[in-house]
Amino acid sequence: MFRALGEQYQVCPFELQIDCAREADIIICDYNYVFAPRSALGRVSELAVDQAGKPNLVIDEAHNLPSRAMDCYSPLLSSLTLEKMRDEIRKLPEHFRREAEELLDGCILAVAACHRDQNPKPKLSYPPAERFLEQDGRLRAFLSRYLDSDLEIGRQDVVLRLCFSWSEFTEILELAGNPEREEFFTTYHPHPSGGTVKITCCDASALLEDCYDDYQQVVGFSATLKPFEYYLRLSGLDSGRVRTSEFASPFPKERRKLLIIPQVSTRYSERERNYARIADAVQRITALRRGNYFIFLPSFEFLDRVMALFQAAEGFTVLGQERGMKGAQVEAILEHLRGGNTPTIIFAVQGGSFSEGVDYAGEMVIGAFVVGPPLPNYDLERELMRGYYQRKYGAGFDYAYVIPAMAKAIQAAGRVIRSESDRGLIVLMDGRFVEPCYSRSMPADWFESEVTELVSDGILGEVAEFWAKVGECSSRD
Repeated sequence: MFRALGEQYQVCPFELQIDCAREADIIICDYNYVFAPRSALGRVSELAVDQAGKPNLVIDEAHNLPSRAMDCYSPLLSSLTLEKMRDEIRKLPEHFRREAEELLDGCILAVAACHRDQNPKPKLSYPPAERFLEQDGRLRAFLSRYLDSDLEIGRQDVVLRLCFSWSEFTEILELAGNPEREEFFTTYHPHPSGGTVKITCCDASALLEDCYDDYQQVVGFSATLKPFEYYLRLSGLDSGRVRTSEFASPFPKERRKLLIIPQVSTRYSERERNYARIADAVQRITALRRGNYFIFLPSFEFLDRVMALFQAAEGFTVLGQERGMKGAQVEAILEHLRGGNTPTIIFAVQGGSFSEGVDYAGEMVIGAFVVGPPLPNYDLERELMRGYYQRKYGAGFDYAYVIPAMAKAIQAAGRVIRSESDRGLIVLMDGRFVEPCYSRSMPADWFESEVTELVSDGILGEVAEFWAKVGECSSRD
């Protein structure tokens, strides 16, 4: 509707939506509209029209808020990306082209100034803030003249892209330059054709806290908000004022079979000898009942290794998620599952397009294998984050690695049971799932008192028995 109105009256449909927000009773939007540094709704005053006080804020999938907010305040500049703009800049009219190219050169040199030695490894960096600010001033002056000209500005205009990306980086650089802002650090990543300078925010809680001032009540919910103290702290919520509650699944437990196979390991040092064991276990368990299954792996590399060794039982189709999969490709697989014509095993990654935010109704999926907690890579940035979390919260490894990984694992496991009539199998494969620092992120109704209740001495027998029982329940229904 807004797009049609924009075309009819030659106005920006986005700005039209923002103007209409004052008249809306409910606004449904992405996190960026509320929490980004230049949030769109932050420009709109007096959102509450027919109610006393401020509007209320409801945050769905609230487990994503800490990482999404950190990303908002973690810009980067790549000399390679900047250099790729040169061909577009050379297509500008003569009276803009020369100055724009000189400005581009200045930007590339400023990024290069963040690299002070020949070490090829990523390292902490201390960008020359004054140089970036001066360059930002030149870009703003040029942009003002550019926009005042009679040129037709396209959607992906190169000058706009250059100026906005530089301005965004410089704005956060000023914030990160405050010595009291320990939650920011800057790294430089060399590569043969230049380098990338990146500001990382590893805790946006103080910045999120300011956003809540515009709202009367704030409610956040998700299936993965444990441990509560982690999400409260990194979401900028006052633990003294916030009430937390955990609710058991409303769906019948007897329709769900949860198992942990601790004999499998996905630790980096042990992966090579476990790829075949994982493939074999999946083959044996899926052979017990025909249907659609997801195998959720920690990474694409892990996926490729296991999938190459996997031999499906007779009658199964095997599909795999690909890197950079387009929306149409994802939808094609979902449509295949909806068709239900052929039992299918799909290899996918945790934290990807198939493992979060998708409902697999009915028989679309009858089982999920969650292979290992998908711990982030051990790299310079993650280790710097761990150091900050240890100093600030006394939980460096848990906050930097364990809890983010478990959120992805539990989201993947949650794809199976989506309604009271669904039935399915959930298998967690890795010994780490029985360790307390991992299991405390699990929903309370997964086990009675100890996570080891989910470990079986007779896996195939228990799974076969489960399928027999739910088959009887379905026939009575």
